[in-house]
Amino acid sequence: MVKAGRVHSLVRHAAQYGSVADNVRLDWPGVLRRQREIVAAFQPPVAGLEQLGARVTLGRARFLDAHTVEVDSTRLAGDKILIAAGSEPVILDIPGREHAITSDDLLFLPDFPPTLTLFGAGAIALEMASAFRDLGSEVTVIGREAEILPGFDAEVAGYLRTILEAKGVAFRLDARVARLDGRPGAITARLEDGSTVTSAVTCLAAGRRFHPRMLGGEGLGLETEGLGLKVTPYLRSSVPHIYAAGDAAGRRQLTPVAAYEGGIAALNALHGDSVTADEAVVPQVIFTTPEVASVGLSHHEAEARGIKCEVARHDTRGASNGVASGEDGGYLELVFDGATQRLRGAQIVSYAAAELIQLCALAIRTGASADAVAAQISVHPSHGERLLKAFGADLRDFCEP
Repeated sequence: MVKAGRVHSLVRHAAQYGSVADNVRLDWPGVLRRQREIVAAFQPPVAGLEQLGARVTLGRARFLDAHTVEVDSTRLAGDKILIAAGSEPVILDIPGREHAITSDDLLFLPDFPPTLTLFGAGAIALEMASAFRDLGSEVTVIGREAEILPGFDAEVAGYLRTILEAKGVAFRLDARVARLDGRPGAITARLEDGSTVTSAVTCLAAGRRFHPRMLGGEGLGLETEGLGLKVTPYLRSSVPHIYAAGDAAGRRQLTPVAAYEGGIAALNALHGDSVTADEAVVPQVIFTTPEVASVGLSHHEAEARGIKCEVARHDTRGASNGVASGEDGGYLELVFDGATQRLRGAQIVSYAAAELIQLCALAIRTGASADAVAAQISVHPSHGERLLKAFGADLRDFCEP
């Protein structure tokens, strides 16, 4: 969906690159067809798993008891069980919520929404807002907090919001929805301040959560915490023979983390608790356009931990690669340990944030000094030029814990 939006937007603005595309229109069925093809292409191959010795049973699983699950009509029992069942959209407690769809529904709507209202101002809502705006929807984001992306520093979140606003996304922040009403194609969100927002589609996009009832396991004694199950560092749940990974473990809702945790949890379930999940350095990307990414500590978190830090903040507007590619604009915030001059965290807004944040993650994990990274000769033109420059000492402010 994100790529489809970026391509559609690029074609509509192709004239600035010297290519004239007349009568550009959105082929929404084509977008959905490509999405389904991609989803199918990334499904784990059953034959490959069976060749490795796994027995594969496809279907919807439900717990019958603490050691038995039923997949359709097939019963499977095990001494140990690993839950890696993903998550479901959070359903907000709003009167009239039956008028809204979820973020899962939004991805495969039969008809393209000319107007769209999203409830939530986190990763899911912003990715959908950015993509659907690029595809041509009039988009409004309603958030409860005073700023988008509560987990990011305000300067970074505000920078991204300003870019999205310039693209036409409307934000109603620090807002509360009193109720929803209307009819199909014209749903009205009535806010507590008396104002209203009407759109063809309203979508609940306030995050995702795993709950044992998804698998009929609410009576097993599985304790929940945060966004999923309460687990030990070995990914063992409160029921000793049941382990959890990915969204079900409620730690980080990221695909690479789910794959990593799945291996750790399976190893511990089969051979005893011996390996803990090391998630000290995990980069995260929100695929808006431009992207926003983070890894490690924000400068506020560093201060709260009593770390005397130095912070480099850099607006990348005017960088050669951004100007030449039409992807101008971005913001870097790097947090360095004042004593060791090593990177402790980074937050990035960039059209290449997904790539740049991995360099920052590597710098944190290896303990590379800021001077060593800054000394690297960069590719020109590239988005990485300004990142390497930001590792230099001349862009930093000092903060005291």
